[in-house]
Amino acid sequence: MIALGFDDAQKDAAVKRYCAEHGIRKVFVLSPARFRFECSFDAVEYVDWTDIIRYRFYYRLLQEIDNATLVVVNECLRTQNRYDLTYNCIRNFLNQTRHQLVFQRLPIIDTFDDFMVLFDFDTRSRWKRESWRPEFRNEIELVIQPLAPTLRRIDVPTDAKTREAYAREKRKLIDNIGLRDPHTIPRNLHLFAGKLKLRHVAPEHRYVGRNNRFKLPNLETYDTVQGAGERTVFEFCHRFIDFADFLAATNNTDVSALVSDLKVDEWYFDRFARWTDRIRDAYAALHG
Repeated sequence: MIALGFDDAQKDAAVKRYCAEHGIRKVFVLSPARFRFECSFDAVEYVDWTDIIRYRFYYRLLQEIDNATLVVVNECLRTQNRYDLTYNCIRNFLNQTRHQLVFQRLPIIDTFDDFMVLFDFDTRSRWKRESWRPEFRNEIELVIQPLAPTLRRIDVPTDAKTREAYAREKRKLIDNIGLRDPHTIPRNLHLFAGKLKLRHVAPEHRYVGRNNRFKLPNLETYDTVQGAGERTVFEFCHRFIDFADFLAATNNTDVSALVSDLKVDEWYFDRFARWTDRIRDAYAALHG
């Protein structure tokens, strides 16, 4: 079964129910440490995402997993490469048993093709080299709790001095880009309006940003934010998976963002708004 949008309590309940119905003796939970949930089954072992490919885990699990074992694949959609080494290791574990549960907060990282990673986990990779077809919906048990995020903007006006400095910085970045990743330009420019956004930070609210260079006590970074509760986006991260992780770690669905009138801020907001549209389209495709 693939379950989209489950919280920790629902994941635990699903595992306990499955174990009771199928006479499971042991559960292996494969999960990034950040998203590990407490499983109340008596015999459970957690294997961190980074340990899956390590010899001391990989070969032992191949020996221990059998048809009395449940493998739980929890929040393991970590890369868009369907043939990633860690994915291949997980698939080998799943070939050792008939029993698996696949939990994922959102169905994609960026494009609908990403869902095929989860599909492969649940189908023993029988269609590993094929793209999604509507009839594949009949090949999986899929439970969906749609959690497509919505983005709301909080406009932050800039002044002429800031816009002039921004134009100079943009020109400098473009002139010196050389052979570096072109995305270096928007990543750096997006930090430019930070000082102006400070005046819009409310002490009673919580925020998330790329770093805490302003030493705000109520701001967390994308790689450390944890715990349920709303956060306002001080600035967007660059990678979609980091934003998906932020949503999963905080249970956020309705997100406000500080957006200046600099073009790069507009670009980031529009970029992530289109991403939320792709998530909704993915749900629509899966519903058939």
